[in-house]
Amino acid sequence: MLSKLKNLVLFSILSGFISILMLQSCAQMATPPGGKKDTLAPKISESIPLNKSRNFKGKRIDITFNEYVGIRNLSQELLITPSVGTYQTKIRPQGLSILLDSTLKDNTTYTFNFRNAIEDASERNIGKNIKLVFSTSQDIDSLQIKGKVRTLLTQKHPENILVALYPWNDSVFIHTTKPYYFVKTDTSGNYLLENIAKGKYYMAAFLDINNNLLYNSNKESVDFLSEKYIDLTKNVEQNFAISLQNQDSLKLSKTTATAKSVLYEFNRGIKSLTLSNVPKAQLYYQQEDSKNLRFYLLNQSNTDTIFIRATITDSLNRNYQVPLKIKFRELTKKEKVQKQDLTFEVKPTPGKLLSPLDSIQIKFPRPVQQWVSTNILFKTEEGEILSLPDQAFHWNQFQNNLVIRNAYLPSRSKFEMSITKNAFVGIDADSSIVYTQKMEWQDIENYGSIDGNITSSEPNSEFIVELLKADTFEPYMTLKTQKRFEFTNVEPGIYQIRVIADLNKNGYWDIGNFKLRKKSEPVYFFDGKIKLKANFQISDLLINTQK
Repeated sequence: MLSKLKNLVLFSILSGFISILMLQSCAQMATPPGGKKDTLAPKISESIPLNKSRNFKGKRIDITFNEYVGIRNLSQELLITPSVGTYQTKIRPQGLSILLDSTLKDNTTYTFNFRNAIEDASERNIGKNIKLVFSTSQDIDSLQIKGKVRTLLTQKHPENILVALYPWNDSVFIHTTKPYYFVKTDTSGNYLLENIAKGKYYMAAFLDINNNLLYNSNKESVDFLSEKYIDLTKNVEQNFAISLQNQDSLKLSKTTATAKSVLYEFNRGIKSLTLSNVPKAQLYYQQEDSKNLRFYLLNQSNTDTIFIRATITDSLNRNYQVPLKIKFRELTKKEKVQKQDLTFEVKPTPGKLLSPLDSIQIKFPRPVQQWVSTNILFKTEEGEILSLPDQAFHWNQFQNNLVIRNAYLPSRSKFEMSITKNAFVGIDADSSIVYTQKMEWQDIENYGSIDGNITSSEPNSEFIVELLKADTFEPYMTLKTQKRFEFTNVEPGIYQIRVIADLNKNGYWDIGNFKLRKKSEPVYFFDGKIKLKANFQISDLLINTQK
């Protein structure tokens, strides 16, 4: 009897528990099936202060939206102009509060631009450029500056470029002064600065990588006004073309010594260099990655310190005298000098045809100390075996790149280049192996040509014209001219044409100097891409530099 009673109690408890679970399940809220998807972005329904209100003196801003929202990357997305200093935020399901740490300035119009920070909680529809504007005085400033930002060397229109506006004075420098008004470009490179007071301003646009509102010249692309200021009395349009303008002085940043080489790493590019006090027939060197110098000692048993002086021209054409103290590390007992074959790369690579303008290039990983030109032979299909005169060969400054000039190559449609064993000896006494490669000239009818003219308002102007691969912006051909340009024997493909105004006629593009408010040399593009087919001639292109 007692056992039956226990079972009845357990059954009653279990039934009650299941009933509770079923009731909870029935009470859960669910999105009803069907119906239209929410595609509307959130909007401000209430705010303190109200949008476009006047005489606001508070230190707390409250914003409520018309639906539940999510708030993301507020510290990055929220742009407050002019700056209010530090502040705290409190997030609510339908809004947020901003608590200011300092008092607002008198006679000032403030803009709180949330950009892409606000999205609805259900479908994540982003409220684009949600703004709250108010004034601490009777008047709301209403002037605007709008424009577009592009990259000078590619013509692309980048997003999130900081466009900065500074109250003008003689001590304004964009690397030490934070802007009074600022905004960031949208996905099309457009910007709009609103609610600006009348006055004189300086302007700049730069990629603010670290979001500190200060320009960093060695990392961030920039453009700026070359004039002293803008006297803002009406709405204006101002466009910018940004480029990297690293003004850092050349410095030695790191030295790495091994038993075989000493590597000097510099902080910026090296355009050219000469050495003095170099021991004869012992020291070899080469430039690596445009910034670094590596030295090799021919006689590795010599561990004496070598003192030399390098005269270096950096990428800004500035000259430096750099003393170098070269000390090779001694070989340890565990280290063994293992001789390896001297490798090299040949261009054009195997299987690729020679264009009518091609020379043959042989590139080595390290300098070559000995070689014999007659060990490079050319065999034609007719059975001819040819060796070339010494003037057919040209070594670069570092003795690690050999060019066999186009004019001396066999004119037969097909031939074979043969390099005998030990034709080249490296600085480690490593020798090259036997190498053969079949070569074939491409039919000239498989190429095309492109020509045109440059219009300029300045007489005797000089230009650098670059034919670029359209997908990579890699220069394919380059020439210098005053007006007319012509590219011949061009491979079929899609290209763009970039024109650099060589203002100082030094033969290369010069970057600007933001401290001197000197802009980079102007760059122009032919509008649109050029699709060149085999045996086609594209003529009379016109590139206008009078824009």
